[in-house]
Amino acid sequence: KHLLIQMHSGASDDNDEHVDTIARLTELARNSYSAAFRSHTGRWEPLPGTGDLATVADLVVSLLGSYLESNT
Repeated sequence: KHLLIQMHSGASDDNDEHVDTIARLTELARNSYSAAFRSHTGRWEPLPGTGDLATVADLVVSLLGSYLESNT
């Protein structure tokens, strides 16, 4: 019931990719979702708003957009 949003990065010298789960969308009911992000403590912190998948995905991008941008 969760859709995870993950970031891949080359974390080591041997070209292995490191995967960080930074956000998740949770199905509340049919076609209704909420979102949360993983804080530095590892806890899931809710993001404001609910809606259909596209709406909540747009919400995550607008709230966490600068964090989601690659530094490479």
